[in-house]
Amino acid sequence: MQNHKLLLLLFIAASSFFQAQIKKVSLSEFPDDRVMVVAHRGDWREAPENSVWAVKKAIEKGVDMAEIDLAMTKDSVLVLMHDNTIDRTTTGKGKPSDFTLSEIKKFNLRDGLGVETQMKVPTLQEILEISDGKILLNLDKGFDYIKQVYPLVKKRNMLDQILFKGHESYAEFNQKYGGIKNEIHYMPIIKLGNSEDLKKIENYMRSYRVYGFEFTVGMTEKNLIDFKKLRNKKIKIWVNSLWPHHNAGNNDDLVLENADVYDWYINKGVNIIQTDRPKELIEYLKKNDLYY
Repeated sequence: MQNHKLLLLLFIAASSFFQAQIKKVSLSEFPDDRVMVVAHRGDWREAPENSVWAVKKAIEKGVDMAEIDLAMTKDSVLVLMHDNTIDRTTTGKGKPSDFTLSEIKKFNLRDGLGVETQMKVPTLQEILEISDGKILLNLDKGFDYIKQVYPLVKKRNMLDQILFKGHESYAEFNQKYGGIKNEIHYMPIIKLGNSEDLKKIENYMRSYRVYGFEFTVGMTEKNLIDFKKLRNKKIKIWVNSLWPHHNAGNNDDLVLENADVYDWYINKGVNIIQTDRPKELIEYLKKNDLYY
């Protein structure tokens, strides 16, 4: 009898331990002292950008969030597409709005080299199904579609897994989405060096609890502000490591020679990094005890 009780206690302890190791896929519960890894257009080096498999590959790598881009078909279905046309990323030509969903599904996606694959343009609904409970989503190029996305994610109880963002002022954001603004997570995009964008920071901070700010730094640190002042207010700081103009030259490609390029982000107080090299970023964060 004693052995059974001991085994039961060990089982409960082991279960609790393993549950504690499982990441919570939650924006509101993501630790402020850890760095969130965002895969740009999914893990597009492993699969066509904005594809089902780009998101699946990001999940496999342990990425925290997949950034995806939204467009709408002729029959008002939300699909994933970055460009204004489907020419570069599919075997078709034209705008997403030129085609119904069934028509756009007849085309195949192309990979990063422009080679045709067997994969199709996915709907947002398809992506929600594979990401739920596994990875956070950032909906880029989706400001105009928040009202269409909102009921989809609310029905699936995924509002805490979806980050919306846009370039609009607080007044524009509030006018369009004031009725649901307190139910969603929203992040304004700010271009440093632009005086109107700096005013946006003040207006949002005065009127709304943003999840964070995405900053475009520029080619140099000339216009850099003190991110740590915002961090002290529990505001997350997002900077892209994609190309030099996002980050004063501290871009992803440098990691191939020196992983310490990511030191710049940590020293500046950045705690969300959108990357084209999630594997290398995760390795760096693990090494420095900053990975969630």
